[in-house]
Amino acid sequence: MSKSTKNILTFNLPKPYAASDCRGFTLLEVMVAVAIIAIVLVSIVRLQGQTISMNETIRFYAIAPLLAQAKLSEIILKPTDFETSQSGDFGDDYPGYAWTVKIEELTIEVMESPPLELKKIDMFVDLNQGQMKFSLRHYLNAESGKQDE
Repeated sequence: MSKSTKNILTFNLPKPYAASDCRGFTLLEVMVAVAIIAIVLVSIVRLQGQTISMNETIRFYAIAPLLAQAKLSEIILKPTDFETSQSGDFGDDYPGYAWTVKIEELTIEVMESPPLELKKIDMFVDLNQGQMKFSLRHYLNAESGKQDE
């Protein structure tokens, strides 16, 4: 009878928790997670920087042709007001933008007709002293400039 009483009186109590039974993260798991987060954040910051740089480039290549065309229109309207080489800026409306124009006289020999007198106009627009550059070339009939005089 002692055997059966022993079985009845003995019951299983829960074991005290050991360190390996505790739920949670180990230091190594936390360090790996932090490393992964750091790599992702560095990538995101780099992408943000590239986005800002691309926006500046797109803005320049959208504005520079318009500014060059506007200055070229001034030259076409009054070609005598411009020297063979001249430069300037676009004022407070477009800070950092500057323009340079180079005008060159060209004569093209044509068979069985008088030579063509042209003006080659090279227009350059740059941002922040050459950080970004845009150029435009236009040929103007030299006779049209003489008619305005």
